[in-house]
Amino acid sequence: MNSTQHPALPRPEKLWLHGLIMLVLVMLVNLAQTVLGICAILQFLWMLFAKERNAAIARFGQGIAHWLAVTARFLTGESDERPFPWTQWMPSDTD
Repeated sequence: MNSTQHPALPRPEKLWLHGLIMLVLVMLVNLAQTVLGICAILQFLWMLFAKERNAAIARFGQGIAHWLAVTARFLTGESDERPFPWTQWMPSDTD
């Protein structure tokens, strides 16, 4: 085994339910990409006219990025951790 390869994870117990969740998440990833594009346009316009970044849009973008990362790991089988709404939207800051 190559040092960059991960050992095979066991198959999920309820494979059909896992597959149904995957199908729904694939559709939600496409929706999230659209929302992310809208946020990018809004942030650009905000910066253009207000001459500063909108913190709420930036924070929401960070949430989408986290959700997409957790979702990608679930969809590719790297993790069995389900994304929001099964877990937190974003991990809480512990600083």
